[in-house]
Parts: sequence; C-alpha cells; structure tokens
Amino acid sequence: MDINQASQQVEEFLAAYVGHGGRQARETRVHPSGDDAGAIKVWVDLGGGVSDDDCHAWAAQCTTDAAAAAAGFALEVRAESL
Repeated sequence: MDINQASQQVEEFLAAYVGHGGRQARETRVHPSGDDAGAIKVWVDLGGGVSDDDCHAWAAQCTTDAAAAAAGFALEVRAESL
C-alpha cells in the first residue's frame, strides 16, 4: 500500500471516529506530509469550546487508534477547537 492509499484509509477511519471526551471531528484534512515521505498529516477541528488539553488528548488517542488505518506510516495528528 502506498502513502496515498493509507491517507485515504485514515480519512475513512476519521469519518466515523469518536475520540477523547466523546468528540467527533467537525472537519478533517488528511494528506501525505510534504516534509517526511513516511508520514501522514492529519488536522481536525473539534468545534468550539474545546480546551487545548482536550484537543491534545484527542489527538494523542486518535494517533493510537488510527495506527492500523495508517498501514505502517507515521501519523502526525493535530486537533484544534475553532
């Protein structure tokens, strides 16, 4: 599997994923990293009113939970509250 296929799998995984605090992403962006050929970058918006600590916890849990979908590629997950 190449990184583009793995990115698609991660995106599909996130469509139904409920992470830390029972939160689901309102918006997601998943793409191969331009800096690291072995990494997939994930950005999610958890919606308004989510603390920075909860965003970090959500991202950490998502990184672990989505590892199988990433098919061996490293995940760099960033969650924000917008």
